[in-house]
Amino acid sequence: MKKNYYYSFVLLALLGMASPQSAFADKEGIHQTVQQTKKVTGKVTTATGEPVIGAAVVVKGTSTGAVTDIDGNFTVDAAQGNILEISYIGYETFLVKVGAGNNYNVTLQEDSETLDEVVVTAMGIKKERKALGYAVSDLKSEELLKNKHTNVVNSLAGKVPGVNITQSSGAAGAGSSITIRGGNSASEGRENQPLFVVDGIIYDNSTQVTGNSGYGGETRSSTTYSNRVMDINPEDIENMSVLKGAAAAALYGSRAADGVIIITTKKGAEGSVNVNFNSKLSTSFVGKTPEAQTMFDRGAYSSNGVLSTDTYSSWGQKIGAGTKIYDNIDGFFQSGIIWDNSVNVSGGHKNGSFFLSASNYDQQGVVRETGYNKTTVRFNGEQKYGKLTLGANVSYSIADTDKTLTSGGLYSGGGNGTMTALYGWPVTDDMTHYLNEDGSKYRILDGIVDQSSETENPYWIINKNKLNDQTKRFTGAANANFKITDWWDVTARVGYDEYTTDAYTYIAPGGNVSQIYQKGRLNKNKYAYQYVTTNVMTNINKKFGDFDFNLLLGTTTESTTRKSQNHWGYEFITPGTISFNNIATENQFFKDATSKKRMVGVYGEFRASYKSLAYLTVTGRNDWSSTLPLENRSYFYPSVSGSFVVSELFAEKSDILSYAKVRGSWAKVGKDASPYATLTYLVSPLNYNGFVGVGNSYVKGNAFLLPEIQKAWEVGVEMRFFNNRLGFDWTYYRSETSNQIASPRLSNANGSILSSINSGSVINEGMELAINATPVKTKDFSWDVTLNMSYNRGSLGQFLDGVGMFYPTDAQFGTVKSASVPNGGKFLAMTGTRYYRETNSNGEQIPDGRYEIDPNTGLYKVNGDAAQVVGNREPKFIGGLNNTINWKNLTVSALLDIRIGGDVYNGTKYYMTSRGMDKQTLLNDRQSVTVEGVVNKGTAAAPQWEAQSYTYQSGQTYEIGGVTYSGDYMIQQYWSNYCSHSDNFIQSVNWLKLRSVSLSYDFTSLIKKQKFIKRLSVNATATNLFTWTNYDGMDPEVSTAGGTGGSGSTGIDYCSIPSTSSFTFGVNLTF
Repeated sequence: MKKNYYYSFVLLALLGMASPQSAFADKEGIHQTVQQTKKVTGKVTTATGEPVIGAAVVVKGTSTGAVTDIDGNFTVDAAQGNILEISYIGYETFLVKVGAGNNYNVTLQEDSETLDEVVVTAMGIKKERKALGYAVSDLKSEELLKNKHTNVVNSLAGKVPGVNITQSSGAAGAGSSITIRGGNSASEGRENQPLFVVDGIIYDNSTQVTGNSGYGGETRSSTTYSNRVMDINPEDIENMSVLKGAAAAALYGSRAADGVIIITTKKGAEGSVNVNFNSKLSTSFVGKTPEAQTMFDRGAYSSNGVLSTDTYSSWGQKIGAGTKIYDNIDGFFQSGIIWDNSVNVSGGHKNGSFFLSASNYDQQGVVRETGYNKTTVRFNGEQKYGKLTLGANVSYSIADTDKTLTSGGLYSGGGNGTMTALYGWPVTDDMTHYLNEDGSKYRILDGIVDQSSETENPYWIINKNKLNDQTKRFTGAANANFKITDWWDVTARVGYDEYTTDAYTYIAPGGNVSQIYQKGRLNKNKYAYQYVTTNVMTNINKKFGDFDFNLLLGTTTESTTRKSQNHWGYEFITPGTISFNNIATENQFFKDATSKKRMVGVYGEFRASYKSLAYLTVTGRNDWSSTLPLENRSYFYPSVSGSFVVSELFAEKSDILSYAKVRGSWAKVGKDASPYATLTYLVSPLNYNGFVGVGNSYVKGNAFLLPEIQKAWEVGVEMRFFNNRLGFDWTYYRSETSNQIASPRLSNANGSILSSINSGSVINEGMELAINATPVKTKDFSWDVTLNMSYNRGSLGQFLDGVGMFYPTDAQFGTVKSASVPNGGKFLAMTGTRYYRETNSNGEQIPDGRYEIDPNTGLYKVNGDAAQVVGNREPKFIGGLNNTINWKNLTVSALLDIRIGGDVYNGTKYYMTSRGMDKQTLLNDRQSVTVEGVVNKGTAAAPQWEAQSYTYQSGQTYEIGGVTYSGDYMIQQYWSNYCSHSDNFIQSVNWLKLRSVSLSYDFTSLIKKQKFIKRLSVNATATNLFTWTNYDGMDPEVSTAGGTGGSGSTGIDYCSIPSTSSFTFGVNLTF
């Protein structure tokens, strides 16, 4: 059993195998004299006959003892009549009376009462799982590292019900988005990701764009950005607890609405010093890429049929025989090499422990000249002084990302991204030819079109332009615990988290960008985050007969400061010198901003339990936030939860039912406003004809703003059968987040365009199910299966009149926008444009009616209202299937990720279709297209629909609306018209993804005779090997603009770097 080997070394270190027979020696006196004791030996095994390594064997009532070795054997000094107490984590304690014999074999049985008994909950409090009235998912280090990602968020994919994770792209250093039980805030500026807490300290996981579209042109879709939990080394993590409901997170008050992920890092253990070294080598490669048509050349037809080749579109003539075809798309990518190395040293004694680690992750991107390099250092220490325990955690990381423009150029700067150019590049033009022999720039349309109008070559972008950022992060915490009595203690903690991101963007002179920037452009941006917190709490626990009571009281403070600086300029004076000193003063620009936020909270928790049967928990927290008006800044957030362990009612243990529990909870939590949302800013002064004008910003503050309030409840059932070989955990939940902080567009007449108001709600309800099973379990073989399934339905409640769609700015691509729809609409909707359909007698369009043909164009009539709801991006169902097979020292694991339903917009296909590059444009060999629908022979008020069909053929001419058009032009226009109908590129997507397969072998038993290496294992892992899906794009797991607030960009695929697959080989050593 693999977990025996995992725990054994921890216990060996704890008990000190250097001198096992004296590890429990009582320096103040031994209860038996030498004459009374004898050597007692034995072997400890499991019910399947497997040796238990590291079991504690203690002479009851004394400090004498030992631990079992790698074969389960032990030797201990004991006297006849003594009781030997044998214990091991997850097993029932076994007692043996020493008789006349000297050798005893012991079989331990798994303990259903202690199995997975303790989990980490809010404020880092450890509780018995059976006492919880809400759902908590707990993942150990071993599970997280089976498919290790440098972004630990990705290691949760497919493993936790109710958690939805989307990787933004396959770019090096690209981030991921994570939501728990759906999003709760509709406005763009409102984040919906869970709160991250690392060793008791809130840890920022935002995805920051260091510049902005107004000052430098950076947007979330122009390149890739990291989410900041990537700053953690996954090898340092001991445990992750996912608190999904409001009751689970209620002690965090104003920070609890989106759930909480608690990360506990590793500590040292009592015993000898251990040195662990892990090294992994990976190769990554892009998965599915778009397929380009290879039949037609570059060109476009005018309305009279004249062909022009002065374009990058591919509507030209058929490619002639013998013409070389270039595989520009697949040839652009490379296989990336990843080196991942980490080392840690840990140890301790009975009064203290330490853990010191260092790691380096060096990733070569699948796009040339891109990469990601992260170095981390961590120290965790603890020391006891009698009743006082002191602890400290310190970590430092530095992450460097070399990237490129992807889905677009810099905002308002002209140009394009590498991916948009790549996916539209004509196949008869060699894209690698971007320089002339003399080193000057090669342009396909040089001298034909203006440089600012020409598509930029992707190889120019990645080789001449430079985009990179560097993030340095320091996190530290100090804590103290004083045990006043055995039932009362006090804990104090102070925490500090800061990081600074320096971003650099250089657009080389000679680029195909707006003329103003063709002599070069330079951006240097800085973003600084600082967070300081204190937390003091006292815990009282008393037992009265069969009743157990616990009272927790505490107070916390938080101070958050964010600073940004944007320095940019254009037009270098002297060629070759990249510096602001080489830019005229009038062409340099500087902006900075600072925001501060403070919060104070007091909280309490009362717990009561009766025997091991019934549990009740009541919590309350009051927060005071600086972001709210003075009279509205105090809010109280209560919760109540309980559980009833039904199986405790049975006098005898059942061979069938091992454990049964029902639970329920209700809570109210909140989400305060953004800093300064109550204030109205002044705009920068304007100088006009010698007069200086000062005015208010177009965004109006609201001095009466309230926090968003979430009320949520859930019920659940947990059951385990057949001595815990089969079990399930079922949850149903509902939450409603009211007082939505919305920013509807206002009439300019009141002096503002936008203003924050409280209106409406976001409602989420859903179900979660986790099934665990061990179908096979023998001495040498075991098979463990975990299946999780969940669904969520997110919608918006009633809003004030005038509150329209909620659109995230950076999630608008092609003809669609990410949107949340008020008044009963979907939270993860998409809006777009559509063809008109025939109407009924009431003037309403018939949902499945025929399309209306516009007689003035000869094509389908387009409804240009972009507020039409065209899709729902929320899946109907998500799940994961995790299998682990152990055979002796071999472990094989496989993780499948499942999704049913949810719309995805294939913006990449849209873009390639518009450029004549997609294979669907080869319909009828581009010799003809047919438009079938209806035309209105009546009036708009009294329509008379008549079926109509037009066929346009190459080489023919047609008179439409009094104008003559060539057939080749109409074929081209047909596809342009096709692109305007959003439904043509939206699919309800299903997938089954082989997320990872891992194989590991533990060689420890083969090298046990030597003393230097304590453990040796090797592993091989493959990720994202196969995706079975009905989606005809690249990868249906898409989010083009990572880190976008509100409803985000999940489900929108637009010219991103394809997702990657990888193979990894690793070695793990313990000395």
